Amino acid sequence: MFTALLCPQSVNLSPHTPASAVAHHQHVSMQRMVHVVSGCRLLLTCQRSSLLRCAAALHLHNMANREQRIKAVREKIGAVPDFPKPGILFRDIFPLFKDAVLLNDLILLLVEHIKEKHDKVDVIVGLEARGFLFGPMIAQHLNAAFVPIRKKGKLPGECVKVEYSLEYGTDVFEAQKTAVQPGEKVIIVDDLIATGGTMDAACQLISGMGGDILECLAVIAGVEKLKKPFFALIRF
Repeated sequence: MFTALLCPQSVNLSPHTPASAVAHHQHVSMQRMVHVVSGCRLLLTCQRSSLLRCAAALHLHNMANREQRIKAVREKIGAVPDFPKPGILFRDIFPLFKDAVLLNDLILLLVEHIKEKHDKVDVIVGLEARGFLFGPMIAQHLNAAFVPIRKKGKLPGECVKVEYSLEYGTDVFEAQKTAVQPGEKVIIVDDLIATGGTMDAACQLISGMGGDILECLAVIAGVEKLKKPFFALIRF
């Protein structure tokens, strides 16, 4: 339809054609062009509206699919009462490692979150010990470096350290001195954030090295607040 309007049949106007006829032809041509432009605008508006509706529907579908994926991970996590001491319900992530497909999807869920929230990540830091299970896989997906934070005396070479409080006493975290460079964008990973004490200590250590902490990340969390932004895939 628009092609026909844009390319109307030619009309031969001789030098002797009355001025009124020439004016009429020009008026008709102009009206046709107005109709074409209006039609194109309407078509673009409809297309834009359709795209927005499709995008909204796709977003809802992805959200529903994401919730189903998280539910599958949650159902695989075990619960062991009175471990490591009476009164504690231990969340056991190791059943996830028996299912290669589900484990891969767990990593992808964490990677998708990171990519949605952050443009660039230089370093993934993993906390001893179960942060070592997830950190390297996440780092590989992001083409980022992986840096371990370990307990005192476990890392070779010159290290920096931070002392932090436990329920009964204190402990020490260490990282190799040059593992994180000033200004590098860092995400700190662990399997579980319970009270947040060890994660806060890791944040102190990385901040002291000059790292820019984007987020603290965990599979499971019980803590409601950290000094740094944090995300947990599952809460019990």
